[in-house]
Amino acid sequence: MKDVLRKIKEAEQSAEKRLSSAQTESSKVVADARREAAALVSSATEDSVSETQATLDAARSKANKEAEGVLKEGASTIKDIESDAASRKEKAVKSILDAVTSQ
Repeated sequence: MKDVLRKIKEAEQSAEKRLSSAQTESSKVVADARREAAALVSSATEDSVSETQATLDAARSKANKEAEGVLKEGASTIKDIESDAASRKEKAVKSILDAVTSQ
């Protein structure tokens, strides 16, 4: 009977050791998983910020190109208006001089 009780006690001790080892391993796995999850979240956040910045840079570049086009078009229109005004000024001066000299 003592032999049976001793074997039961040894089995209980062995089971406790296995349980303790399993709990330690479980804690390690959970800690590793949490670290990996935190790293994934951090990486995803960095990627998101990077992609957002690239999108903003592309939009800014496109807007600048469009603004340059509008500026060139506006400058061309201003030159056309100034040229047209200059030619009309000469005609207006001639018309006034003709009117004054014919009276």
